[in-house]
Amino acid sequence: MTTQLTTAQKIMKGWNMHHNSLVQLVDQLPASSGNWRPWDGGMTTLELVHHLAWTPEFFFAQIEQRDMNIPPVPSTIEEARELVKHLTAVTEQKLNAYTDSKLQEVATIHINGVAITEPIEEMFHRLVAHEAHHKGQLFVYARMLGVTPPFYVDLSV
Repeated sequence: MTTQLTTAQKIMKGWNMHHNSLVQLVDQLPASSGNWRPWDGGMTTLELVHHLAWTPEFFFAQIEQRDMNIPPVPSTIEEARELVKHLTAVTEQKLNAYTDSKLQEVATIHINGVAITEPIEEMFHRLVAHEAHHKGQLFVYARMLGVTPPFYVDLSV
């Protein structure tokens, strides 16, 4: 007999499936790849990892109706790894604080000038989708840099 997951547990599982493979990929990035960018005007590897690391803060700040706390862009791949690991722990702690009833509360977030009002649960699904999108982008960067990425999700979650 399988145990039914709560909505909060399902969201955490979905986020961890994607995020854990991101952490594994960042651990594989060569130290020399930080300032590499695939085209003029594209994000550098460091900028993309930074974007992925602080994106949960974008959602939490708006849900909690407070200013965002965006860390500076790391200077090295090693600093980027540390930032990802630190913000992973912060995000896990915050996500774990959400109950199923809290996830059904309605909030408003602003994305590209559009106000979106919906249950918090839906916002966290947006977070997972956003991270999966940019993680895919980082997978392409890694391949262009000669790195073989891990599987796109962590199936052990």
